[in-house]
Amino acid sequence: MRRRALLSTAAAVTTVSLAGCPTPPWSEVPREIDGAEVTLRREHTGEFESDEPSPRDAAVLLRTLDADPPHVTVRGRLLDGARECYQVDLIEADLDAGRLLLRLTTEDDPDWDEERCSDIAEAHPYEIAVAFTEASIPERVEVRHGDETVLEERV
Repeated sequence: MRRRALLSTAAAVTTVSLAGCPTPPWSEVPREIDGAEVTLRREHTGEFESDEPSPRDAAVLLRTLDADPPHVTVRGRLLDGARECYQVDLIEADLDAGRLLLRLTTEDDPDWDEERCSDIAEAHPYEIAVAFTEASIPERVEVRHGDETVLEERV
């Protein structure tokens, strides 16, 4: 019950709406924005090769534009708090003809029930799949970790 209340509050203050009851942390949280379906995964479903040496923040864009529906996938890692106590969250998703903006952060994991949490920064993996079900494909994708832009590419 507490988790649902927290998620309802979080959904009310973000720019995207929840498209259903989320599953436990470290799995998928589906969302919708302006004719596109956005799914955040707190893991990678495939290879992640970044130009940046580990453990810096990094992201890569994968395109599957000839699929039905067309989609893009962003795989990345976000360097922040301890992995056990924190989780990656999508705090902003905005789509228009020119740009798809995805902004992520790490926040306390509401399901963490241990007393202590290490304060050592860890690399948190994530993957965001965006299927353009009713929306047109934007010209570029921009990914931010907090206020820092980690990826800005043409689609």
